[in-house]
Amino acid sequence: MTAVIPAEHLKTIANARPDLPTIVEHVLHLPELCPATRNPAPGSTLTLRYAAGGRLLELFSLDTYIDAFVAHPVVRDMEMFVQTVAVDAANALGVEVTASADVSFRGLRQGQRVTVAARPEMG
Repeated sequence: MTAVIPAEHLKTIANARPDLPTIVEHVLHLPELCPATRNPAPGSTLTLRYAAGGRLLELFSLDTYIDAFVAHPVVRDMEMFVQTVAVDAANALGVEVTASADVSFRGLRQGQRVTVAARPEMG
């Protein structure tokens, strides 16, 4: 069985008005990504922010993309999750993307905010 590569799910659509300066923010309500700890807890979010160029993130594929991280065999902590999402989104869009997670955890008396700015990787 081949492991699912989440980035394969991330799609874009054409920006109908690339001539208009547009800042896009997607606020995603995170599912439980770890079946063992059931974290992140309800209310946790991930915000993706970028200045729109010729492409925009496609909403339905963004949900499917995030769901591909549930019980992921490699991406196991929130820091790596946010880093991975930021890089994948920047690569898909061809522009810098800032990913910010506000996370609550079951079993801990703390939350976590992780912010990552990623530029598209050449390749």
